[in-house]
Amino acid sequence: MSATQKKTQRTFLAVTLVTVIAVTTVFMVYAAVLSTLFGSTVTVSETGGSMQYNLYGDNNSTWLASLPSINNGTEFYARINITGAAAQDVTINWVLQKDVSGWTDQSIPVNTTMTLLVGSNTIYATTDGLFTSNYNWGQLTSSGGDYRVKAVINSV
Repeated sequence: MSATQKKTQRTFLAVTLVTVIAVTTVFMVYAAVLSTLFGSTVTVSETGGSMQYNLYGDNNSTWLASLPSINNGTEFYARINITGAAAQDVTINWVLQKDVSGWTDQSIPVNTTMTLLVGSNTIYATTDGLFTSNYNWGQLTSSGGDYRVKAVINSV
């Protein structure tokens, strides 16, 4: 084989290799474009709400965001108003806290298990979230100080 034939073969091989690489690259880019998919926008909103207190354990009396100063042992009750809820099963762990250089738990949690409805829900510190047998937090206040009820809501 002459030097000219070898040079022609090398040139042919180089051109063929460049062509194969170029075509492969085009197919790879084309395949990547075909596999890129986007879903529609999903809007995620947060559930909000507030804690309310009542001195009388009566659903018809006024529920307040905070109570006036009361004596230790005085009955008081709590409920939460949840807004913007999604329909779902939840557990709510209620606990009385006292401010002792920071909020510390003072009780074993009262646990509520229930299904939230879409939108607003009023839930009481009972096993089923209904008003009947709402928990008296005042029975746990054996000394003076600042107290609050904390409710942690978890989806099941």
